[in-house]
Amino acid sequence: MSSCHVRKHCLVIRLPREIDHYQAEIIRKECEIMFMKSLIRDVIFDFSNTVFMDSSGIGLILGRVQQVHPVEGKIYLFGGTPSIQKMWEMSGVLKLVTVLDTIEEVKEVYE
Repeated sequence: MSSCHVRKHCLVIRLPREIDHYQAEIIRKECEIMFMKSLIRDVIFDFSNTVFMDSSGIGLILGRVQQVHPVEGKIYLFGGTPSIQKMWEMSGVLKLVTVLDTIEEVKEVYE
């Protein structure tokens, strides 16, 4: 299960250990609820604890890109194993998002 919270118009999603179709759907539903409850401009996906992701994880990211596009929001990715980062690269998603390398960079986004 992911852990979502909003801080200063930024939705932070702490992702689970594994993201498959089932988990991606649960997270997507959580995101929808958060978008209905709060004014959200930016989204940070925290992959710090994630060791496996299939293509449904890319779909999850792309869905949030479409959600924040109308309000000129940004999507940020943090953490992720080398194999997950390779998946980001191969999918082309890195053209649409910003990768944050340190926890300090993450804090700058929502503070």
